[in-house]
Amino acid sequence: MGGRDYQCTFNLKDCINAFGLEEGGRVQQAVSNAVLRLSDDFIPFDEGALRDSGHIEGTDVVWGGGAIKYAHYVWNGIVYEDPLLHCAGFEVKDGGWRSRKGVQKVPTNRLLEYQGAPERGPYWVPRMLQNGGLERIEAAAREEAGK
Repeated sequence: MGGRDYQCTFNLKDCINAFGLEEGGRVQQAVSNAVLRLSDDFIPFDEGALRDSGHIEGTDVVWGGGAIKYAHYVWNGIVYEDPLLHCAGFEVKDGGWRSRKGVQKVPTNRLLEYQGAPERGPYWVPRMLQNGGLERIEAAAREEAGK
């Protein structure tokens, strides 16, 4: 008797696309949106500008940008100061704070103090993930992939 020829073709890319698993696809968008939403309770909050600056750029979740120049400092949780004046900034007449223009601040050993601490503070995404966020993000991804 003769042998049987059988050929099975499986296109991984089509499978990935069907489940929305491609970069920037449905699942990626669900994960990014969940990170953005779940991080809200962990982001340092004074007037909400930093929290409200959160957005998605491609596949990255980003806080800060041009409107919020201090996001880098707040993320790291340490005081940066002017290397000549040895201060983080100075108060101006309108009640705000300023730094000398064009001066690269240097990190100190002093920690920032956050309103709403200890829930709100530096490295808010890793802290959110450690406090139940990872499971909630996985659930959002599974739900979206199952659609």
